[in-house]
Amino acid sequence: MKLRRVALLLLIVLICIPSVMVFARPTPANQLHAGMFPVGSRQRVEYASALNVRRGPGVRYTAFNHLTRGTHVYILEFRGGWARVNTNHGEGWIFTGYLSRDMAAAAPLTGTGTTTSTVAPSDRTPQHLLNADLFPINSQAQVAFASHVNIRRGPGNNYAAFTHLARGTNITILEYRQMWVRLETAHGQGWIFAGFLSNNAVTAARGGGSGGGGGGGTTALGTRTPHAQLRAENFQNGSQHTVDYAHFLNVRRGPSTGYTAFTHLARGAVITVLEYRGGWVRISTTHGEGWIYAAYLRR
Repeated sequence: MKLRRVALLLLIVLICIPSVMVFARPTPANQLHAGMFPVGSRQRVEYASALNVRRGPGVRYTAFNHLTRGTHVYILEFRGGWARVNTNHGEGWIFTGYLSRDMAAAAPLTGTGTTTSTVAPSDRTPQHLLNADLFPINSQAQVAFASHVNIRRGPGNNYAAFTHLARGTNITILEYRQMWVRLETAHGQGWIFAGFLSNNAVTAARGGGSGGGGGGGTTALGTRTPHAQLRAENFQNGSQHTVDYAHFLNVRRGPSTGYTAFTHLARGAVITVLEYRGGWVRISTTHGEGWIYAAYLRR
C-alpha cells in the first residue's frame, strides 16, 4: 500500500509540473513576454533534463511527449508564458521558462513597440526622430538595434507576428507608414517597426543631423540651401545638378511633401532639370518623372 502511494505521488508530480528540473531554476513566469519568443525564432531547452510537451498552454493539459536538454525548437506561437512548437509527435505546448535565458537577458521595451522586439545591442531610434524621409521607397535598411525584430501582418503591435528578422538582416523599403515599414520576407510581405532599422540617414538623425525640413530628403552632409534663396534662374530647363546635401533625396509625384514619394536618389546622382516650380524640380528617373526639392542640389 505504501509503495502504491509513493507511485501515485510521483505520477501527480510529473503531471502537475512542466518538466523535471536538474540544472537551474526556470525563468519566472512574470518575466516572460512575447518579445523573448518571436514567431519563427529558434530556441533551446536549457533548464530541464526533460521538458514536457502538452496538448495546450497550461499544466492542466495532458503531456504527450518531452524534449531533452539541448533540443532546439522553433516558436509557432506564444501565449501566457507557453510556446506552441512542432515535435516528432505533432504540435504541442512547452513552458518557455525552461528555454535558454539568452533572450530573457535582453531588456524588454516600454512604450510603443513594446512587443516588437527584444533589444540587446543598443537602443532603438527615438520615435520623435522617425519620419518617412529616413526610409524612402526602394531604399535599403538594416536591422541594427535589436537582436531580432518581429514581422507583423500590419503596421502596429495589434497585428499578429508571423516571423522575425535577426540583427544584421538587410531589407528593401516598400512603404513607410506612421513609424512602420512594409517589407518582403521569405514568408510574404509584413511590417517592421522602423525604430530598429538603420541606414545612413538614420545614423545622421541619431547623431543630431537635421531632418528633411522641406521633405525632399534627409540632410546629414551639409546645410541645404534656404528656401528663400532658391531661384528659377538657378535651375533652368536642361541644366544639370548633383544631389549633394542629403544621403538620399525623395522623388515625389508632385512638387510638395503632400505628394507620395515613389523612389529616391542617392548622394552624387546627377539630374537634368525638366521644370522648376516653387523650389521643386521636375526630373526623369528610371521609375518615371517626379519632383525633388531643389535645396538638396549642389549650389
